[in-house]
Amino acid sequence: MADTFSRAFAKTPSALCIWAVLLLGWPAAWADQWILAVEPSFMDHKMRRPIEGSQRTTLAIARVVNGEIEPLTREQKKSVHMTYDQIRAEALKTASATLAQMKPKFLRDKNGVIRHAAIESPDPLTASCVLAPEFGEKFRDMLGPDLLVAMPTRNQVLVFSRQDDTHLRLAETIIGNYLNSNHPVSREIFAWEGGRLRSLGALQ
Repeated sequence: MADTFSRAFAKTPSALCIWAVLLLGWPAAWADQWILAVEPSFMDHKMRRPIEGSQRTTLAIARVVNGEIEPLTREQKKSVHMTYDQIRAEALKTASATLAQMKPKFLRDKNGVIRHAAIESPDPLTASCVLAPEFGEKFRDMLGPDLLVAMPTRNQVLVFSRQDDTHLRLAETIIGNYLNSNHPVSREIFAWEGGRLRSLGALQ
């Protein structure tokens, strides 16, 4: 069907305008944009920023090109006339757009009490949506204002209340997801504090 649409639109002078309108409804990962990708430190990305308290996980400065994460290289940085603060501001917009597309699932215990939330998506930016400034508001009513997050893979975020130990009881699952993923991110647990992450250590 996409090929049929392509041929039809290509015959009209306004083809590019029509496609531009259609693309506005596509996932954020399809656009060429700046991101801060939450990535494992063993990936050794050259242009990255540390996460407070973490030795295993970093924020890689990257762009999304044709739906793929492309970390910025030192050579490429020379041709980018933007400060880190400017890049970060654009990356937070991307994180917000990604978060807006996500549909968290809230998991309950046998008594019907919500214990944690899960975000799972094929979008490679899924883990990085935790950097959205409004991330906390999305979970405040269900999990309270003090949140913990785990990002075992690029495609999964687990959100916990800091008021209980649910994250510890799910440690084996988080570690297993990390070890078995083609795109692992971290086996750490992080405090989410006003849009920034702080590592509380690796789960054992």
